[in-house]
Amino acid sequence: MAMNPLYALEIDELQEMKFQLPEAEVKQRFKIDGLDSLNWALRKLAALDAKLLDARELAAKEKARIQEWLDKEKRSIEDSRQFFMMLIEEYAREQRAKDPKWKASTPYGKVTFRKQQPKWNYDEQKALESVKTAGLEKYIRVKHELDKVTLKENVQVLDDGRVVDPETGTIIDGIQVTEQPDALRVEVAE
Repeated sequence: MAMNPLYALEIDELQEMKFQLPEAEVKQRFKIDGLDSLNWALRKLAALDAKLLDARELAAKEKARIQEWLDKEKRSIEDSRQFFMMLIEEYAREQRAKDPKWKASTPYGKVTFRKQQPKWNYDEQKALESVKTAGLEKYIRVKHELDKVTLKENVQVLDDGRVVDPETGTIIDGIQVTEQPDALRVEVAE
C-alpha cells in the first residue's frame, strides 16, 4: 500500500528538521501550545504511523517469500532425511534380528536401539468416570487455585494496599493493590 502523499510531505518535513538541527535542539525547539500545534503534532504522528505500516507491510511480504523458500527447502531436506532414516532402520532391524545386542558406530554417528516405556493412552472422561464409580478417589487429583474474580468482588482494599476479608477482618497475605495513574491515550485519525 502506498503512503498517502500528504503523509509523505509530513515525513519529508520531519526529515528536513532532523538534518537542519541537532536532535537535542529539535526536542527543545517545539512545544505544543494550542490546538493548532496539537493538530500539527497529531498529523506528524499519523504520517509516522503510515510510514511504519508501509515498512511492516513490506517486511511481511519479504518474510512470506523467505518463509515460502524455507518451507520448500525444509520439505526437500525432510524427504531426504526420511529416505535415509528408512534405509538405516531397515538395515539396523535386519542386523538386530541376527544379533539382539547389535549396535553400530561410525565417524558420522551411532545407531542403537533403546528400550521404551509403554505408552498409556487415556480417554480422560471415561477413565475419570470409571475411577469415580469404583470409589478409587486416590487416583483423582483436585486442583486448588485462587479464585481472583470472586476475591476482587468481595474483599476490601485498605489505604496501604493490603487486602482484608470484610466478614472475618482477616488480612490476606500475598496480595498488594497498587493504584495506577491514568494512562495517556493518543488516537491518531487514519
